[in-house]
Amino acid sequence: MSPVLIILALFFLLAGLLLLNVLRLQRIPDDVEGAPPAAVDGQAVSEHLAQAIRFKTVSARKGAEVETQHFLDLHAWIERTYPLLTRTLEKTVINDLSLLYAWQGTDQTLQPVLLNAHMDVVPVDPQSLQEWSHDPFGGVIQDGFIWGRGALDMKCTLVGILDAVEMLLARDFQPRRTILLAFGHDEEIMGYEGTVKIVEHLKSKNTQLAAILDEGGMVSLGSLEGIDEPVALIGIAEKGYLTLELSARGKPGHSSRPPRQTAVGVVARAIALMDDHPMPARLDYFLPTLKKMGHLMPFIQQVVIANSFLFQRFIIRRLERKPETNALLRTTHAATMVKGGIKDNVLPASASARVNLRLLPGDSIEKVISFYGKVIRDSRVKIEVDQAAGGWEASQVSSTDTPAYRSLELVIRQIFKNVPTAPFIFLAATDSRYYQPICKNIFKFSPHILTPEEQSRVHGIDERISQDSLSQMAAFYLRLVQVWGDAGF
Repeated sequence: MSPVLIILALFFLLAGLLLLNVLRLQRIPDDVEGAPPAAVDGQAVSEHLAQAIRFKTVSARKGAEVETQHFLDLHAWIERTYPLLTRTLEKTVINDLSLLYAWQGTDQTLQPVLLNAHMDVVPVDPQSLQEWSHDPFGGVIQDGFIWGRGALDMKCTLVGILDAVEMLLARDFQPRRTILLAFGHDEEIMGYEGTVKIVEHLKSKNTQLAAILDEGGMVSLGSLEGIDEPVALIGIAEKGYLTLELSARGKPGHSSRPPRQTAVGVVARAIALMDDHPMPARLDYFLPTLKKMGHLMPFIQQVVIANSFLFQRFIIRRLERKPETNALLRTTHAATMVKGGIKDNVLPASASARVNLRLLPGDSIEKVISFYGKVIRDSRVKIEVDQAAGGWEASQVSSTDTPAYRSLELVIRQIFKNVPTAPFIFLAATDSRYYQPICKNIFKFSPHILTPEEQSRVHGIDERISQDSLSQMAAFYLRLVQVWGDAGF
């Protein structure tokens, strides 16, 4: 056979392989039958969220005094508003301000499942008050939205769960397995006094959980390049957290006779080196997300994603362009605080900077510190874990090949009209990481549809949720409790 024929044969063989991989990627999931009508009273659920927003359950920073009465008032409101839940479920108050409810199942051999939400919200910057359309704690219902702090993060989830359980109790539903509802009071400030204490309580009872659902991914609309339709992103892990302090010492003196570098310059150079040498990008966690959504992409993108063994470098370079997708590929770092010097004409005796990192699974704290120590390679720079902020490793990765995940995926598609689903690594921190010692199936999904513009309202100005979206959330939790409550996994 001539060399030309051999080259042509290899070309067609490669082209055939590429096309076969694309055909595999193009498989569209079969439609599922929708859930039975939930008959959610949308106006009642909206009123409940509006009322919950009016309780100023703001997290207090470490050392600051917590306004406990707001939380206690919210507890009392839950008892008044959900009488069937109050009478039926066993309530345990954890560390005075957090709540744990147990809805006992009929089969005690099955491990419980847990639905998680937090009652606290972040504060509102007083300087931004004039930019809000409504009082952040007014709980206003207008123009088809419920407005206020916590409308998205995450009193909507709290109310969605409570309303769903109350509706099921009114229908005499009895779960086969025990359903736990956990509502922490300090998630926004790390959850040490809330969820950590809830987990300690459960561990003292030797409780092992079959599955957990907490906040996280969502039905995202328009946030992924090349995909115009909604996609449900289910968090199966979350990145770790680490704050490093870089510090350097200098010799005080007059700035008219400076050394080649001051302490500030030494620290600044260290930051610049970190910026120029980020942690290596890896596709191992985001590629499954892309492949699950591949059938929605334009053909050229399908060819690239389906044959990532050839196009890995190209995919990474493309995704690195946007901070949102770059963060899904690697451990990221951001210099967030710098301190040094006392006067413009005085050489600083010392300088320091804080650098916040979010660790991709597989990158340990030890590995990250070692990596950046080699990048900076300057004995004048001291690298330490910041004691105030500390850090923790990336979470475990929950399997998608389990009945718990598949049933969650089913409920999402039932409620959101067969929306495509995909697993992903959640970038932020949640309370659910504390449950790892007692649960392997931890999922992070907030059941609402959000555009990038709407996502920007979380912790921001004019936080709000549509009444239709809130009703859909209640319907989702109602269905999930039915499915997980009766499942035998």
